[in-house]
Amino acid sequence: MNIVFSDVDGTFQDFGQTVPPINLAAVRALHDQGDHFVFVTGRGYELAQELLTTTNLPCDIIFGNGAGIKLENEEPRLRNCLDHQVCLELLARLESENTFYFIHTDQGVFVNTITRYHTHFEDLHVKFEAELGTIGAEIMDYKEVYFTKECHNVLSVLTFIQEHPELNIIKIELMEADDLQKESLRDKLAIEGAYIFESYQQTLEVVNPLATKGAAILSYLKNFPKAKSYGFGDGENDVPMFEVVDVSVAMANANTDVKAVCMEQAGECAAGGLGTYIFDHLIQK
Repeated sequence: MNIVFSDVDGTFQDFGQTVPPINLAAVRALHDQGDHFVFVTGRGYELAQELLTTTNLPCDIIFGNGAGIKLENEEPRLRNCLDHQVCLELLARLESENTFYFIHTDQGVFVNTITRYHTHFEDLHVKFEAELGTIGAEIMDYKEVYFTKECHNVLSVLTFIQEHPELNIIKIELMEADDLQKESLRDKLAIEGAYIFESYQQTLEVVNPLATKGAAILSYLKNFPKAKSYGFGDGENDVPMFEVVDVSVAMANANTDVKAVCMEQAGECAAGGLGTYIFDHLIQK
C-alpha cells in the first residue's frame, strides 16, 4: 500500500485558485487501487473541511500542522494545541510589536477589529504584488475579505483569550510585509512551548512544538507499518514531513532550501505537478 501525504496551498492547489483537475483525478485513482491520500495542512479545520466538501475527495486530513486530525467518516480530533499561558505570552509580545495576527481555535478564527490593520494591509498588498504580480494582488484581496467577513472580529484577541480558557488554541498566525521585521518577530516569539516557522508569503505560524507535520505523520503511520509513504510539499513547514516519509517530493515552485532536502521533484503546483507525479509513478498501468 502507498500512502501519499500532501500539503495543500502551493502543492495541491495555488492559494485561492481552482484545483487542477489532474490532482482530483489522481486522488480518486489512488483510492480506487486501495492506496491512501492524506492532506497535511497548516489550515485550520474549517478551511480544511471546506476543501474536502468542495472537492468531494475520499481522504483524511491532518490540520493545523498536526494539531488535529479528521479521518474519513469520523469526527475531528484535536491534540497538541498551544498551552493557554504560552499563547497569552505570545499575544502580549505581538501586541507590543503592533503587527497583524490572528488566532485559530476550535471555535473559529479570531482577529482584532480589522479596521486597526488598514496600514498593514496596504503594505502587504504592495509586497504581494511586488513579489507575485497580479496573482499576489488577488491573493491579498481574497485574504482581506476572509479576515473581514469570515473571521470573528473582536476588540481585543488577548482579552478574549484571557476570558475564554475553554478554547482550544490550534495556532497563532501573523503576516508582516517587512522582511527584517518578520525575522525579528521570529526571534522575539521564540519561547519554550512554541514552535515557529514560515508557512506562506510573509507569514509566520506559531504552534505547539508537537504539532508538526512530521510528528502527526509518524503517529498516522503506526496503523500502516508496511505502507510506503510519500510526502509532497513546497514550504518550510513541510520539512518535518520530508524527514519522516520514505519518499520526499518538492514541488517545482518550492524554494531552493526546500528542494535541497527532498529526494525528488514534481512539476509546478498550478500545472498539476502533484497529480502528474502520482499518475507517472504510483498508479498501476
